[in-house]
Amino acid sequence: MAVSMCSQPDRWIFSLKHHRSCLLLLLVMSNLLLCQGNVCPSCSPDTPLKSLTDLFIDAAWLSHYFHNLSAIMFKEFDEKYAQGKQCHIKATNSCHTDPLHAPEEREEAQQLNNEDLSKLILFILYIWNKPLHHLTKELQSLKEVSQTILTRVTENEKMSDKLQAFIESQFKQIIVPVLQKISDTRITWSGLSSLTSSDEDRRHSEFYNLFHCLRRDSRKVDIYIKILACRMRKRC
Repeated sequence: MAVSMCSQPDRWIFSLKHHRSCLLLLLVMSNLLLCQGNVCPSCSPDTPLKSLTDLFIDAAWLSHYFHNLSAIMFKEFDEKYAQGKQCHIKATNSCHTDPLHAPEEREEAQQLNNEDLSKLILFILYIWNKPLHHLTKELQSLKEVSQTILTRVTENEKMSDKLQAFIESQFKQIIVPVLQKISDTRITWSGLSSLTSSDEDRRHSEFYNLFHCLRRDSRKVDIYIKILACRMRKRC
């Protein structure tokens, strides 16, 4: 079980999602509770191992849903607004988070230590707060937008907030350094004027880019959290 869960974390989460076997969940948690040593030097020193175990399990669930929903939203928006309109949708293929130089593939991310991974998770979530809020707000004024997309965008924003708060609750020591780095690097999203523009093509392009970047960055968060969860499992 240890090999399958850590070598293929996506399959592990998928299995939990669809089978929800109480026995399996108890086995996973009991194995994690056997872990010894400080596997998370960035976490609160007073956090009991049971709470830390719950953190990684819940965070893995949230990150999985967060990325899956982001991918679904991008696909839906692409099919409804971008197909056949490539001449109007001016995708930049760049995101406001690019200056982070955060690894996009699991192999590269695995070279980072636990503290650096947890900092990247918070960094990405923090600098998505503003664009995700405006994406949710401005999407409501988009012509012929479906209730399905609206509901999913709202749910995704809530999920991001929950994931962020959940990580913060246990990784308290890294909050200030992450906020300081954001201030020092001045990484910001500058697409609000495009998102609120009266030019429909310009607005569609900004919506498209945001959905594209959210799908990409939510995948990074999902990868990083699953790496942390699997490192805990391997220490058992």
